Amino acid sequence: MIPAYVHELALRYGWPVTAAELPMTIGHRGASGHKRENTLAAFQLAADMGARMWELDTQLTADGICVVSHDDHLQRVFGQDLHISKLSFSELRAVVPDVPSFAEVAALARETHCGLYVELKAAGTGQLVWQELLANEQRFACLGSFDVAQVRELRDSGCDYPLSVLVRVGHDPHALADRAGADIIHLCWENAGPRPQDLVDAALIARARSAGRGIVLWHEERPDIIADIVMLPVLGICTDLPDLFQNQAKAS
Repeated sequence: MIPAYVHELALRYGWPVTAAELPMTIGHRGASGHKRENTLAAFQLAADMGARMWELDTQLTADGICVVSHDDHLQRVFGQDLHISKLSFSELRAVVPDVPSFAEVAALARETHCGLYVELKAAGTGQLVWQELLANEQRFACLGSFDVAQVRELRDSGCDYPLSVLVRVGHDPHALADRAGADIIHLCWENAGPRPQDLVDAALIARARSAGRGIVLWHEERPDIIADIVMLPVLGICTDLPDLFQNQAKAS
């Protein structure tokens, strides 16, 4: 059973989740194990598969439109030797219509009652995301980044959304969270050996709790590890395959 303080954190953030829904399934770039990542189709499928939040990435077009894509370079996902940052939004849509604007993804999240777990990539997207969410009174969201400076900038600007700092293997999550002013530590430890769950030990959890911080875990697709981490006192777990978590819930 997930401790009450984890649910209390979610309530503090204004997230409409019940204790029974924790840890939340967070579709990593949507249901990216089934559909092309960071597309409206991937996010819709994640919602259909029971994901409560969607992890997504932000880039910026040449004319200042915030769009959803992990990479600035379109080669890996779309096979196009072009950069989002060098194209206007209309030029981007003419070449690759599947790259959505953040506003489009946010609208779909409102329709499906899903949350947005936003990883800020391109500098400057944080303010745009924040303002889009505010304009639509969309509280079921979190903004975060590996880039401590981007998170700190939002905190110092008075952003009242929960902020997360993403943490690579070997880095001190508590020190990074202190520097960023983050509410959540997001442990990106999927490559930390065959049992990354062992790194989420009692000392780490206790220190996060004492600081009033939540924990979100890496994207996980290995059923044996999923069986362990769904028992941890964390807010959410990312995954390319949200259906795996639904299968685990039914088996529990």
